[in-house]
Amino acid sequence: MFYVENYAEIEDVVARDMSGNYAIDKVAAGFMAQVEDEVSQELMELLRWQLLGFCKEMQREMAEDLLFFALGHVVTTTGCPSADYVLDCCYTMIAVEHGIKREQQEEDDEY
Repeated sequence: MFYVENYAEIEDVVARDMSGNYAIDKVAAGFMAQVEDEVSQELMELLRWQLLGFCKEMQREMAEDLLFFALGHVVTTTGCPSADYVLDCCYTMIAVEHGIKREQQEEDDEY
């Protein structure tokens, strides 16, 4: 389901699977192989799928950024909104699996 379905009355959803038309770059795959040691197999599969559709240079950057986060919980951005949105979602999934929930401050609860 797409988020837009929660907010807009849409006419139809045309679902296509184009994932077979894309592959993960070899260098990016090397970074992802290192990420594999840090996350579950289920999460690893989800993370790999997130790279599909990006050019090889961006895949390499994103895979390296995912590795840095998986190893040391360091957030890196690219300056490209689409890639940064995907990275943010990936960082969140890794953080949840690693159990590094942020302590909520009282100010956060007020909003």
